Amino acid sequence: MRPISAPPVALTGLLLLSISSLASASAAVLGIDFGQEFIKAALVKPGIPLEIVLTKDTKRKEVAAVGFKPASNGKEGEFAYPERLYGVDAVNLAARFPHDVYPGLKGIMGRHIMDDSVTAYSARNPALSVVPNVFRSTVAFQSSSAPPKGYGKESFTVEELLAMQFKSIVYNAEALAGANTRIKDVVFTVPAFLKAEERNSLKFAAELAGLKVMNFVSDGLAVGINYATTRTFNESSPEYHVVYDMGAGSTTATVLRFQGRSVKDVGRFNKTIQEVTVLGVGYDTELGGDLFNQKIFEILLDDFVNSPKAKELLVEDPNLKNTIRTNGRAASKLWKEATRVRQILSANIDTVASIESLYKDIDFRSSKITRAAFEEHLAQYEARITKPITDAIGNSNVALSEVNTLIVHGGAVRTPFVGKKIEDIMGGAEKISKQVNPDESAVLGATFKGAAESGAFKVKEIRTQDIGAFGVSIKYKKDAEAKKETVRQIFPFYSKIGIEKVIPLSRNSELTFSTFHNLPPRINDPDQKPEQESLETIQTSNLTDSVKRLQEDFGCTEKDIITKFSIVLNPKDSLPKVIRLWVECGVEVAPEAPKKDASGAFEDVKGFFGYGKKDGEQKVLKDDDSPPPSSSSSSSSSSTGSSPTSSATSKSTKVADSEPKATRRIEKIPVKYTITKDGSPNIPEKDKMSLILKIRAFDKHDKDRKNLEEARNNLEAYTYRARGYLSDDAFIAVSTEEQREKLDAMISEASDWLYGDGYTAGLKEVHQKIKQLEALEAPISKRRAEKDSLPEALNNLNNILASMKGFIERQESLAESGPDDYYSFDVEPLKKAYEKERAWTEEKSAAQEKLQPHEDPVMTSEEVAAKAKELTTELINSIHTIKELDDMRERNLKKAAEKEAKEAEAKAKAEAEAAAKEEGETADETGAEDKTKPESEEKIEKVEEKVEENITEEQKVEERKRDEL
Repeated sequence: MRPISAPPVALTGLLLLSISSLASASAAVLGIDFGQEFIKAALVKPGIPLEIVLTKDTKRKEVAAVGFKPASNGKEGEFAYPERLYGVDAVNLAARFPHDVYPGLKGIMGRHIMDDSVTAYSARNPALSVVPNVFRSTVAFQSSSAPPKGYGKESFTVEELLAMQFKSIVYNAEALAGANTRIKDVVFTVPAFLKAEERNSLKFAAELAGLKVMNFVSDGLAVGINYATTRTFNESSPEYHVVYDMGAGSTTATVLRFQGRSVKDVGRFNKTIQEVTVLGVGYDTELGGDLFNQKIFEILLDDFVNSPKAKELLVEDPNLKNTIRTNGRAASKLWKEATRVRQILSANIDTVASIESLYKDIDFRSSKITRAAFEEHLAQYEARITKPITDAIGNSNVALSEVNTLIVHGGAVRTPFVGKKIEDIMGGAEKISKQVNPDESAVLGATFKGAAESGAFKVKEIRTQDIGAFGVSIKYKKDAEAKKETVRQIFPFYSKIGIEKVIPLSRNSELTFSTFHNLPPRINDPDQKPEQESLETIQTSNLTDSVKRLQEDFGCTEKDIITKFSIVLNPKDSLPKVIRLWVECGVEVAPEAPKKDASGAFEDVKGFFGYGKKDGEQKVLKDDDSPPPSSSSSSSSSSTGSSPTSSATSKSTKVADSEPKATRRIEKIPVKYTITKDGSPNIPEKDKMSLILKIRAFDKHDKDRKNLEEARNNLEAYTYRARGYLSDDAFIAVSTEEQREKLDAMISEASDWLYGDGYTAGLKEVHQKIKQLEALEAPISKRRAEKDSLPEALNNLNNILASMKGFIERQESLAESGPDDYYSFDVEPLKKAYEKERAWTEEKSAAQEKLQPHEDPVMTSEEVAAKAKELTTELINSIHTIKELDDMRERNLKKAAEKEAKEAEAKAKAEAEAAAKEEGETADETGAEDKTKPESEEKIEKVEEKVEENITEEQKVEERKRDEL
């Protein structure tokens, strides 16, 4: 019997290395967990089952920041591209260039420039100049690091900066994947509460980076998938877990159901799959590690302002605290140290902050900061820490007592204050599960889902079901004269994603309706009226004509005509999408007249006796079909007597029931419509291409800069290496004083140039300097190398020539003395090759002996080795040919011996029979045969012995030849 379940297996075993026949050899899927503080990435491709993408510093996560280091070698009148830095390098750059470092962009992507989150971001990063996007009202940054020409001149949009970070991750992933791998498909993890504008912004950033978004996976579901990859669950007793994810910018709680399910497999078999279903979600869009960092930021700022060193500054500037907040360098240094202090307090009970030159060259060392004091500042968030859990439980229809464990994820859950609160609400530490990696579980789960959806990998089958965090409604006018729009909810909050709904509308003229998200009140203002997020506007173009067609072609009345559309929460991005729109009405279809022919009477008789036709008139009722108006029970209740009246009545009833009746059919006509995006408009393709080219220009500059740095390093190393040669005895032995003096002068010139004018030189000029040095140094170094390697190569070649000469002479001798049919090997081609190479070797060796050590050799060890290899190959091929000829002759001798033996046997037998016949001993024929048999066998044995002796002798000769060779 086929098994329907399997035990848990290791994660790396879930992804097989083989690819399906439809997948290309370079198939690869990249998963990105894009957080506000860190970015994690994972890759799956053939040969790499599921692996975290390391940064260039071999870290498993990258700080979500990009910075621009101003160019120092720009030419006047030309735009000098700055150097781009990512991760920790970018954060460290903020102490010098805070106006060109962009951290934590996730919190403002897709946001209106007047949004509260943008205001908070500007306050946290005071050196950044926030301006409106030139095309729409989202966020951009004014920067001198941006090109002065083209779309968005002298500014960067949030999407551009995100695209640069994504391209950096792709570069690291392709380095991991190996040569000839191009990564295009990506899966993102996103919070469940991410709005449509934010999802569109993230998707647009991916497109600018040359990536195709396969799917957006909610953080909680991604963790759940990773949790299920190494586990199996029962169908009868599902497990309930809460994923609590607290990152830098937000907190979410997700209630998940894990359950096994037996489903139909190929043929008669069933298989067991795993299901991960999201039942409820709760969240706080502002609670996270950054909010805790802000508290420590304020503690450190107060400590600095009240320090003795700052008292003089306080006299000069009574508003010193606000001055430091708005000072880019000071604020970035203070924020960086606040983050470090919070992380230390997660493992220690106290610590001290230290910042060099915090403000106006004043070094700052704080007083002792204790965990207890820090937790006092966090007390105001106590209720908010647990509220996402209670909200998720509340909309999941699962009691808290039914939850098996709470799975923690995210960096901020390591804060002891947070850990204690979630332990309290769950009823103890034993309810807290730490069986997943709190940093990498989400990205691994998302990448696993991407691999499954790509179809290129065979993975453990895990079916998922997510829900939408927002409700979806439409608004439209019921008729053309209506002044007020009608609002109708389509999907309530927390509806299942991927479920299609058909919505009827009482409108038969051209229609325009719009979809929008119903948003909950803000966390910090629960009494506020719920907001809406506009999504799309749908406008019909032939609805009136379609209604008219139904009336004219099918006779529909206006009151019977219904306009309908089909809408679904798209599984790819969780956003509502209208997929069809049509008008319909029910039409009475007249029955067709029964067809009569010559056999009509006979058919009536068959019908009377209950025999149906074979043309499908007998309809099988489905489970949900209604029975026909005249049920079979009415006819069965009639009398079964044999009276003529009764029979006639029964027959007339059956004839009446068998008469065809009118049916009702639904007629549908598709309606054409257009969809227009509401909110921030899409950027036109022309401007989109301009942004892509802008990013590519930075990519090219980075590549050129990297090549230039490598060339400079090579030139510098070359000067050190070449100067060392000048004191090397072997180098001196193969060079003249004049040559060494020229090389020494060139080395000094190149070194001075490298640290002078060469600092601003281009790649071509640096390569030219390297070539000038090579022109002097390379010939001498080559002579030094040939001095040792050439004699050895010549000795090897001469040995091969000697072996070849001996082989040729032996073959010629054996060809003369041996049998005519034994040696048919033509030694002339080998002899010609030998003579040619012998003459070349003697000529070159004589010329080489006449040269001085400082003169270039007439031949190189590489040439000599190539000739030796060629001669060796020819000699080996000749030996193989002779061996094949010997084997063939041996087979022929054996066949001849067998033939001779058979002929001798036949001859002996014939002689014996003739002798018996002559003596007339027919009665004792058997005895005669017994007598002659030993004689024939004796003759055969003698022949075989003679053949074996010949073969043995030949083998001995051959062995002697081989030994001599």
